[in-house]
Parts: sequence; structure tokens; C-alpha cells
Amino acid sequence: MKPPNVLVIITDDQGYGDLSCMGSADLRTPHIDRLAVDGVRCTDFYAGSAVCSPSRACLLTGRYPGHAGVRTILAGHRMASRSAAAGSDLGATAG
Repeated sequence: MKPPNVLVIITDDQGYGDLSCMGSADLRTPHIDRLAVDGVRCTDFYAGSAVCSPSRACLLTGRYPGHAGVRTILAGHRMASRSAAAGSDLGATAG
């Protein structure tokens, strides 16, 4: 059996009903709507933090944001921490 392709789209400042495929009449999101029709639409999700940088660190490392070294929004091109940087090559060998 062929393994499935998985695509995770992360957006900032988006609520549950902000996409037209989720019922929004204010915004048109035809490309995302097409992905929702052709694929699997997941309606429940846990975000590791209420702000972007810690949420992304949580998703990418599998750790709580504080354990990944990212407790606040990162500014500019700053590195999160040495421990997070050391774990950044975890997926390097995966196809």
C-alpha cells in the first residue's frame, strides 16, 4: 500500500469559520476550498499555543513550545534556542 501524502497548511490569525469551505460568506478561498473537496477535511485541531511561533515550534518538533525553546513570538531571523536547533534535523532522513 502506498503511504498517503500529508499536507499541513498553517495560517496566522485565522478562525474556524474564516474559510468559505467552512461557511464564511465574507471571504472567498477557492484554492483552499478545492483542497478541502479533493482531500480530507479535518475539523478538530489542537494548537500548542495561541500565537504563531510557539505553535509552529510545537508542530515541527512534537514538543511543548517551552520544551522546544520557543515561548514567545520570534522577531526577525532570531534562532529559537540551541536545544530546538539541535532537534531541527530530526526529519532529515525521512523521505
